[in-house]
Amino acid sequence: MADAAALHLARAADLRRSADWRSACEEFRSAGGVEGLEVDDLERFAECAQIAGFRQEAIAALERSFALRMRAGKIREASASAFWLWEAYVLNGEFARGGGWMAKARQLAQGAGAGNAPGWPLIAEAYGLIGSGAYEAALPVLQQAREVAMATGDADLHAFSTLLGGRALLKSGQRREGLERLDEAMLGVLSGKTSPRVTSLLFCAAIGTCHEEVHDDVRVREWSVALGSWLHRVPPFGRPFYGNCLTYRAADLRLAGRWREALAALEEACRLLAEEAGALVVGHAHYERAESHRLLGHAADAEAAYRAAAFSGGPTQPGLALLRLSLGDVPAAAAGILRALSESEARSVRAEVLPAAVTVLLAAGEATKAREAADELAQLAEAFTSDALRAACAAASGEIAIAEQDWRGALPLLRTASNLWRSLAFPYETARTAMLIAKAYRLAGDAEAALIELAFAREVFRGLGAGPDLAEVERLLRGDPAPYGLTSREVEVLKLVTLGLTNRAIADRLYLSERTVHRHLSNIFVKLGVASRTEAATCAVDRGIVILAQTPAGGHPRRP
Repeated sequence: MADAAALHLARAADLRRSADWRSACEEFRSAGGVEGLEVDDLERFAECAQIAGFRQEAIAALERSFALRMRAGKIREASASAFWLWEAYVLNGEFARGGGWMAKARQLAQGAGAGNAPGWPLIAEAYGLIGSGAYEAALPVLQQAREVAMATGDADLHAFSTLLGGRALLKSGQRREGLERLDEAMLGVLSGKTSPRVTSLLFCAAIGTCHEEVHDDVRVREWSVALGSWLHRVPPFGRPFYGNCLTYRAADLRLAGRWREALAALEEACRLLAEEAGALVVGHAHYERAESHRLLGHAADAEAAYRAAAFSGGPTQPGLALLRLSLGDVPAAAAGILRALSESEARSVRAEVLPAAVTVLLAAGEATKAREAADELAQLAEAFTSDALRAACAAASGEIAIAEQDWRGALPLLRTASNLWRSLAFPYETARTAMLIAKAYRLAGDAEAALIELAFAREVFRGLGAGPDLAEVERLLRGDPAPYGLTSREVEVLKLVTLGLTNRAIADRLYLSERTVHRHLSNIFVKLGVASRTEAATCAVDRGIVILAQTPAGGHPRRP
């Protein structure tokens, strides 16, 4: 029996080294499982089970490892088990149980001798301080954890404490120092010094921190590409690890114009994060999925994904407002974006919402509010020193100048935005800016230059699969303010008809009387040559007037 167990453990070690965590777990079970393994093998089993998504087995192994370490007087090692138990429970939203394990770890830290000081409880303590806004207080705690890591040669602890220190510095306004810490931490990750579960967590933390705190798209792109390469080299993880990695990778794929690839990754991420330990992060995955559907023109699927994001505690704006705007529901778009701005205090969140706010508020006739949004965006772009925010700011200011018929003021701003988008390799934003440049050229009376910009935008949108934007650029190329002689208000009404709304519901959405809606419908029937609402909806879809109200190719409009 002993020889058989040793053989299983040798196989488990080989499988663990080759990142075949599920098969390694089978061998650990065959070697004795949670009750029969020695403590070092028990720790390895816990790691493989946690990565592979066998959460309950991982927790059982960690709890037994903690007890065995304590019995042997291994305080530092026991505190590491307590940390991973805390992490497992917190990821699952079980904060009371997680807090209980951290309380045990802190008691161990207080009773440990100078040469046996545990470092992992300091990481959990720092998380709490950063979450409560005590950034400066977190820094000495993380420095102490770094010192423990260097003294013990713990690469995971060193990378974790270094990266969290970078986040605390960035949140406290120390940009240069914070980015230096992030770069230092990611050196360990990129060189393969960290364990797989720590690697996955730190990739997501670094990308999220750079995107949300400083809008540093250069680092986001570099680390997202590295994350994608790493994911291709390792087997799929369990839910919280692999699913969250897929979400961050997909967000960069979307910005790079690889929408269908991003959507496939996000469908998988949402499936993996739908239960248990993914509950805290699945909202982000649903929002990214909604954004991909919106850009591709799948309005019903986008709306369902935004709702799923909201139900999971994730964001819905500014994407939902842009979806409403594309469907012609300007009042709902404006109400959503203004609500998002009124309740958002964090600069990083406002930086996400403000560019869309300018577009939506201009469509709603709120020029003053649009200008205020653009002015705030300019302040944030300067504070963050982010090329992406500079581009968004220049594009927003150029859009306002076009609304004011000031093509001379618009063109320099829009060219700046276009150059920045190109340098970042964001094709969709580059093409949208080309459409604005074309509008400025038309205001200047240069029809030929406008056609060149529109032709460029059309080719980009075709390559991306951006059906709604392609339809818009085609209308601009035809010079039609609206297709088939429809007024802009008639198009708004028609879009809502395709979604199955009644006259009363349309009137409520657009702040019109039912009599006015009926009059618009009569005009629509005449212009389209149809005799009913059903015919009008079918005609709108078939002729590309209401592309955004379609389901994926070949489908029919669905009521949300």
